[in-house]
Amino acid sequence: MAITATIDKFGMTFTNAYHKITRLNYESSDVKSYNYVPANPTVDTDGNPVPAMPTAPEESWNKVLRCNFEVATYASAATREAHAEPIYRTHYNFEVSDTEDNLLVQAYAHLKLQNDYDDAVDC
Repeated sequence: MAITATIDKFGMTFTNAYHKITRLNYESSDVKSYNYVPANPTVDTDGNPVPAMPTAPEESWNKVLRCNFEVATYASAATREAHAEPIYRTHYNFEVSDTEDNLLVQAYAHLKLQNDYDDAVDC
């Protein structure tokens, strides 16, 4: 699985450059958050405001799923097949969705949303 896209790098244009995800990391963590509920203001019998008693924050835990990945960019698919060194490597990350797609499919979908990949084509 890979994509091709035109890139401008080092003062050159690489038409149909070959972009392959070469490293993929998945992270799952639980993050604690607090929801502070404001107290309702009250007034005494004379109409004066009474300081509200602070309320305890509501605590909740949320699962955060993240994916970090590295993309190796080659001048062409032929240079990749010839085991040439990549032109450069870039790193991206995104929050994993709850869809049925596997992580690699989601990573390529995220990659194609980036500015430099407007003309990306699956290969």
